[in-house]
Amino acid sequence: MIRRVAAVAGWLVAGHALLGMLYWLLLQIPESNVWMLASSLLVLLALVWLAGAIEMTALLAFAVDGPMRDALSPALRRAWLIVLPCALFAATWWLTGAAASWHGRYAGQVDAAIIARTGWTGTAWLHEAADWLIAAVRWVIGVSVAAAFAAALAIGGLCGLHPRWVGRGLRWRPLGVTAAAVAIGFWLPLQAAYWRPAFLPPNWMEPAFAAVKLAVLFVITQLAWTAVLRTAARMSRGAD
Repeated sequence: MIRRVAAVAGWLVAGHALLGMLYWLLLQIPESNVWMLASSLLVLLALVWLAGAIEMTALLAFAVDGPMRDALSPALRRAWLIVLPCALFAATWWLTGAAASWHGRYAGQVDAAIIARTGWTGTAWLHEAADWLIAAVRWVIGVSVAAAFAAALAIGGLCGLHPRWVGRGLRWRPLGVTAAAVAIGFWLPLQAAYWRPAFLPPNWMEPAFAAVKLAVLFVITQLAWTAVLRTAARMSRGAD
């Protein structure tokens, strides 16, 4: 299993790097005429399909018993289905964003109501807890359920989809793995993204250090995402 995890992690590193290059290409296309707009659309469609192929292959690699190459053919057929879990996560993002906006608008009124009824002024922790709850719903529950949805689509396809994938994404194991992956593989690398040693001289060593640091952080992020996909795939197979 360690070899399969390493192979999938390598696949994600290469695949997501390619996605990054395609996205950079998309940003370089000037939308000055209809041909440029058509080119942007083609690159965008290629970006979506390739993202689906990469994620579906990674999920199926943990679901098949044979070589990893056996996952490629069904993954290519189901690559477009990636838009469905992405849409689900986008809906979660919008809902949590709306909740955060509501909390920001009415936090003062909530404080006033609590003070008027109880005389208690120590409400700062309530608002901090609300912010953490919204973040947990978005980044832990939202990601876990979307990954379970993607795994169910990768393994069974749209015709074989069963509503049990919702419950699988809400079990303690995928939620715990997702929470750890978000903390270790995404939040911590973001904290280190702008860090540099104070003794580093402002010459060629500075960009070289930045390149190596970002490459290491990128690999850590892919390992964390590998853990999320592995858990979702195994839960979908019923192995866990």
